[in-house]
Amino acid sequence: MIIEEDVVSFALSRRAAMRGVVAAATAAVVAPAVLGRPRAARASLPGAPGRITYRKVSAVWIADADGSAARELVPSAWAGSGGWAPDGSRFVFPFNPDGPQSIRADGTNRNALTPGTTLSSNEPVYTPDGRYVVYSTYGRLLIASSSGTWSSGAPLFDAPGEPGLWDSRPAVAGDGTIVFQRHLASTAYDYETGDIYRVDGDTAVTRIIQNGWGADFAPDSTRIAFVRTYGQHRQIWIADADGGNQVQLTTEENAGSTHNQDPAWSPAGDAMLFTSYTVHGDPQVKRMDLATKTVVTVAAYGSLPTWQPVTTNVVERVWGQTALDTAVATSRYNWADHGVDDGVRGPAKAVVLSRDDVYLDALGGSALAVRKQGPLLITPPGGLHASTRAELQRILAPGGTVYLLGGTVALSAKVESQVTALGYTVVRLWGATEYDTAIAIAKEIEPRPNAVILATALQYYDALAAGAAAGANPGTVIVLTAGDTMPAATAAYLNSLNPDPNTGTRMIGVGGPGVRALLGGYQADQMPSWPDTLHYWPVFGATEFETAAAVADFFFDAPRTAAVATATTWFDALTGGAMVGANHGPLLLSAPGTLSPATLDYLSRNAASLKYATMLGGVLALKDTLVSALGDAVSAPGAYTYVQYTEHFVPQHLRARSLAGGSQERRVSTAAGMPGVVHRPPARATH
Repeated sequence: MIIEEDVVSFALSRRAAMRGVVAAATAAVVAPAVLGRPRAARASLPGAPGRITYRKVSAVWIADADGSAARELVPSAWAGSGGWAPDGSRFVFPFNPDGPQSIRADGTNRNALTPGTTLSSNEPVYTPDGRYVVYSTYGRLLIASSSGTWSSGAPLFDAPGEPGLWDSRPAVAGDGTIVFQRHLASTAYDYETGDIYRVDGDTAVTRIIQNGWGADFAPDSTRIAFVRTYGQHRQIWIADADGGNQVQLTTEENAGSTHNQDPAWSPAGDAMLFTSYTVHGDPQVKRMDLATKTVVTVAAYGSLPTWQPVTTNVVERVWGQTALDTAVATSRYNWADHGVDDGVRGPAKAVVLSRDDVYLDALGGSALAVRKQGPLLITPPGGLHASTRAELQRILAPGGTVYLLGGTVALSAKVESQVTALGYTVVRLWGATEYDTAIAIAKEIEPRPNAVILATALQYYDALAAGAAAGANPGTVIVLTAGDTMPAATAAYLNSLNPDPNTGTRMIGVGGPGVRALLGGYQADQMPSWPDTLHYWPVFGATEFETAAAVADFFFDAPRTAAVATATTWFDALTGGAMVGANHGPLLLSAPGTLSPATLDYLSRNAASLKYATMLGGVLALKDTLVSALGDAVSAPGAYTYVQYTEHFVPQHLRARSLAGGSQERRVSTAAGMPGVVHRPPARATH
């Protein structure tokens, strides 16, 4: 009997691990907090002022900053305003009963962020890196991935509160500080009461403002706007981020109303949107110039405004004149000259070398390169190519290790002697077949793996997409199948592992052939030591493009970078997979002239977190027509720049240091869910 469940349950099993990642990542950038929540729940993040949104009854409307060109964005949303991604590429809004959802500014690509939940969400807001969304549900603050790969949210913090308290309306500063409103549960739906608290860690919160609600941070994170209620009057105040130096901002005289609330800072920090109620109780969206206190009406009927920040993302092309040169370019992109700290790239600790004419021995090579913290380079089988030799010597000091993939037919004894003559230690990983070589590579990566990916060797698509994912997920290795058939060598290796998902190694089939080979081999009793029930994860799509996107969804939560390679050849995907995997990003596939729909959808859904979209190879591999498609997929329309890195790349100025060689996030290794279950046929008991 075979039982398959939704892969999203695997993502749910990762929540506890990812909360640890979130806390650790936030601790590095946060001033005293950890993350934040809804609106009155979103921060106005730095950037160029873009469009605005506001509520009209249950609908969300979008307009130009002056209120013109208004149109409906979301026909029906749950309570609250929602918020913009830090780059302005997506808008997140509350929905009932499916949790928060996000959408592009043009109303396309709507995505449920917690598809397995049945609870309503309120006031979702992005974290400053765009990777997570914080929101409230029935007096609790929750966090979920912005990519929609968690089936439900996880608690934001574990600080115990007094019985009968209700937490809501979080806001997040650009530096990561989170505040929220806390009031009595008996007044749960009276949002005009309570105090503002700051999250000071996983188990601690601190009250910073008494009698305040509806907070919003200034773009520079130094100030906070909030609402204070006096009797029947509500006015907006400004304070320092720690709650000090409180000053009233709106008054009946300057705003024309005794009821002003819902502050939303301009991304430039020079103005404030807010809701102002007329004497008849009708809401208006107004804008105040903070220097002059001049107020104008933006929308004659509307409430709960937000302001879109627009920042610039990057489309990169990493390429060389030949496949060999593209491999060198991917290496130069990640790795500094040996012995040199250039402030941009990391130091390589090894190099993986494969042949340049056949892909079979190298399908696990990108994962090996990521784990050994170095590039994957290629060379002709008969001798070490001059460009490859030069790159080896640039990044790796004599005495370093070079891994050769395959036997002497794949990389000749001459190649080995040439590498040895340069002063390097050679480790050859090989076997009688490509299946044996993949096992040798897997054992070098991790003798006791947390997860094994099975992918076919008859085509390169699935294994190359899986290679970047395996490299980015510690303890994960790749072994190969012969299409739908389980090779004897692979079966023997699997038979030596314990497939229990809680105490042993998780089994993941990538691509239709990989899944079918796993199930067929198990049911044919090729792994006789395995138990009578097998838990496994099937990850596949109808095409190679869809499978690569499924791999990206399965192994990555809201990545910062993603790479796209042509599906027509394997060279760029192989060496580029090692490059992007070292930066904790997925490898996607496309046709040369048109961005594949599955890849476009993935990039668009993850636009909130994606800063870099990387094209692997030159214009013959991926045409220039893809530049604008990639840029608009990961950014607000037109808000991207295009740069190229070639085999001659040398950093000219400092930018964020490459993540290559940095700490690795543990995802697969902490999973405990069981999306697929296979029971061996009853006849097995008689064997």
